[in-house]
Amino acid sequence: MVTNGESSGKISTIDVRTEDADETGDIEKAISTAGYGTFNVLLLLAALPVAWAGIFDTTTTAFIIASAECDLGGLTYFGKGALCASPFLGMALTSFVWDHLTPHIGMRNLFILGLLADSVLNLLASAVDSYYAFLAIKFFNGVLAGGPLSMVSTYLSEFHSPSYKASFTRWAGLAMNAAIIIPAVLAFIITPLSLTANVFNHRYTTWRIYLLICTIVPVLGLLTASTLPQSPKFLVENGRPDEALKLVRRMYSINKRKPANTFPIKALLVWENGPSSRRSVFKTHSEKIRVACYNTKLLFSSPYSRAFASLSFLQFGSMLGFNTMRLWVPHLFIILNNFDDERWTKDRSPTMREMLDRRNSVPARDYLDCPNFDNICMTWKINAVIYQNSAVIALSTVVFSFLAGLITTSEFRKKAIMLAAFLVSVISSFGMNWAQSPPYMLTLASAIIVTTRITGNIVTAVNIDVIPIPLRSTSLNVLVTVGNVAAVLGNFIFSALLDVECLVGFMGIGCLLFACFCLSLFHPRPEKNHSISNA
Repeated sequence: MVTNGESSGKISTIDVRTEDADETGDIEKAISTAGYGTFNVLLLLAALPVAWAGIFDTTTTAFIIASAECDLGGLTYFGKGALCASPFLGMALTSFVWDHLTPHIGMRNLFILGLLADSVLNLLASAVDSYYAFLAIKFFNGVLAGGPLSMVSTYLSEFHSPSYKASFTRWAGLAMNAAIIIPAVLAFIITPLSLTANVFNHRYTTWRIYLLICTIVPVLGLLTASTLPQSPKFLVENGRPDEALKLVRRMYSINKRKPANTFPIKALLVWENGPSSRRSVFKTHSEKIRVACYNTKLLFSSPYSRAFASLSFLQFGSMLGFNTMRLWVPHLFIILNNFDDERWTKDRSPTMREMLDRRNSVPARDYLDCPNFDNICMTWKINAVIYQNSAVIALSTVVFSFLAGLITTSEFRKKAIMLAAFLVSVISSFGMNWAQSPPYMLTLASAIIVTTRITGNIVTAVNIDVIPIPLRSTSLNVLVTVGNVAAVLGNFIFSALLDVECLVGFMGIGCLLFACFCLSLFHPRPEKNHSISNA
């Protein structure tokens, strides 16, 4: 091994156990030479359960709150909203922690540690009887599974050359987003059944069994993550170039179906003192925090402040509408399905506000004269069709958002589709309360979910167009955090309004999306690369 430890920042050749160094190259060139093929596909398949675990943790609550309402102590609307919001709160508060752990532990090891803890927590969630214990578990689910979810795309990208990285990321994103369909399908199959099992003298009802089955995903992710290699970039940056070259040779052998010893690059060019070498952990983290704070300050100062503030607001509105409606639609339509038509005597169709009133439901018939009616727990009849419709909505969301991504290849198309999507979501939000019939209400609700997912994706694409490369990573991280905060606030505020005046909840979402529609008329322009230095 040839090294020169006297000066830092120089390039040296690391000769990896071979005398025939007929060609050298850096890790990017080595990965490009290894090509794309079977190895990359297998890597994606192994990483999918890792990403799906985080999506399951933020989604399954929507399909159990109707069944678990009495077991967890008679949940109010606000209590249900807190359950839906808690994983996003965990993600928002701890997202920066994972970035600081990655350079020292590696993404693959963090996948394993996070999913191991997440699997244990999911098993506990299926057994607890306390609402507050369940709430705490969902919060830590967001903490532990949110990190791996946010890192999977970065991890996979480190195995791909720039020539096909964009295409792979698009299709990998489709495969990951498909995870929002599976909880709805499982709920359609399992939750309408009358299942009971005794495990260690603890009674497991249908919703607990549903959670146990959903725990298979993080457990599977734990198993597949243990088969994943460390990324070549991580190995090089941590002074293990021989292992990095061995890994790239393996990629080459599997992708090209050739012997590993025919890999043309025999030695790697690496920086002698990479980011992780000879620097204290404290100094490294301090530098990363300083750079992140400085870049964030730049984003909210001239000349980027107007464009980035617009993108942040559009992201906030999109993610609030998407994550609020997709998590509340299953439960709201379970209640609508329990509406007592026989007791409705008015000569007009009921509005959604009236159909969501607990006093107008079938389970409330025997308790209307009780003085403490508001404290009575309702046992809702679970109709499988509701969860079937949720699966269709999830499928439509994944498909249409993917197709919109293929179409939005120019600034004009991005602006046109964003405007159209926001306009549809605004009309749907204002129209839900007066749709008169559950099928129409469901159509409008699904329109909000699909269109806000599309606008959220376009905001991310526009961010890449308008924010210069040195600030792009920071801007994406800020937008992800804004989206998680929007999901938290949306679920808290919407659920609180349902307890007081549900009409205001839908009107509030509509007004926010209308503001996004107006703002999207002024499409952010790309900013020129002004001199940017990490002062």
